[in-house]
This record gives sequence, C-alpha cells and structure tokens, in this order.
Amino acid sequence: MFELGTSRRIVSLVLLVVSAICLKKTIHFGPILEQGSDHKMKYPEVATFDLDYTVWPCYCDSHISPPLKPIRGSSGEVRTVVDASGYQVTIYPDIYRILADLKQNGVKLISASRTWAPDVAQQMLKTFKMSYNGSIIPLSEVFDISEWGERSKVGHIRDSLKIIYGDTNLNKRDICLFDDEGRNKEVERYGIKFVYVKDPERGATWKLYQDYLKNNK
Repeated sequence: MFELGTSRRIVSLVLLVVSAICLKKTIHFGPILEQGSDHKMKYPEVATFDLDYTVWPCYCDSHISPPLKPIRGSSGEVRTVVDASGYQVTIYPDIYRILADLKQNGVKLISASRTWAPDVAQQMLKTFKMSYNGSIIPLSEVFDISEWGERSKVGHIRDSLKIIYGDTNLNKRDICLFDDEGRNKEVERYGIKFVYVKDPERGATWKLYQDYLKNNK
C-alpha cells in the first residue's frame, strides 16, 4: 500500500510539474503572440495625393465656380466651402487626420492633379483650413509641393522630387500615391506604392491609410 500510495503521489507531482510548465509557457508566449499581431507602422519618405475624389468629393475644374466662401467651424477649421453658385464641397472626413499624422512623422507631402483648372484647385487648397500643431493653417501650407497638368503622375512626382531633393531618382526613396484613378497604378512600375482610393463617398480613409502603413515594406 505504501508503494502504491507513493506511486500515486509521484504521478500527481509529475502532473503538477507538467501543468506548471504548460502554464508558464502560456504566460510567456502570450505576449509574444500579441506582439506579432501588432504590425509596426512604416512611414514613407514621400506621400503624394491626387485631389479630386481623393481629398475632396468633386472635380474642381468642372464642378466649382469661384469665388469660394469658407464655412468655418467652432474649432476654426474650414471643412466646407461654398462656390458662387451655392454648390457646397466638404473635404473628406479623414483627410486632415491623415495629413497631420504624415507631417508629424517627417513625411514630405505632394499634391498632384491632372486638372486643367489649377487656379481653382489652388483656391480650394487655400480656402480649406486645418488644425496643425496648435495653429489653423491653409491646406496649401500642409503640402510641400503642388504639381498640376495633364500628364502622368510619375511626371508630377519626379518634378516634385527635383524641387525637394534636387534629383528625380524614384527608386532612391520610399514613395506612395493615394489616387482614385486605377490607371495611375502605372506608378508601381517605377517603385512607387499605389494606394487605390475606391470609395467616392469617403475618399482616402483612415483605415485605408493605416492598412497601407501596416503593409508598407
């Protein structure tokens, strides 16, 4: 009986040790799994934004008739403008947050538009105003460079790099383009990451932006 009791105690002790080891592993490996699921954000060096149906929900060269009247919110920001005909345009809801986050992380910002009415686009960029670092500034001051004209977005980006860095080497830097036109996916042939803005109701969203950052290699 003594030997049987001893054997049972030994088995119980072994089971207790095994359980403790398993519990220890569970506790140890839990945070590692959590860390693995928390993708680190990798910011680009340069972020380029198309304007029409990416930043705002209209074609500025066909929908807008200047002059523009700003509708100022209680914070001082201007998210809505009204043109001479009474047509209202409200900037997409996540744009200011996206641009502020990029700027705070040292990213150079380019606006690039094929519009044939760049003067209207410039007025819109000056009239929309956002909060940044405790100040209310025009959207035109958030972007480092603005490029216009009926040409490839590759050309827009190259000309911008020439002004910012003094060279046009697209492969030298991590660059992205947010754009609602699928044809502009051609930029990927030059090493530029294309972020397709598919939703004309919401434009470039925070989720789309975060997904890009998480998958940026």
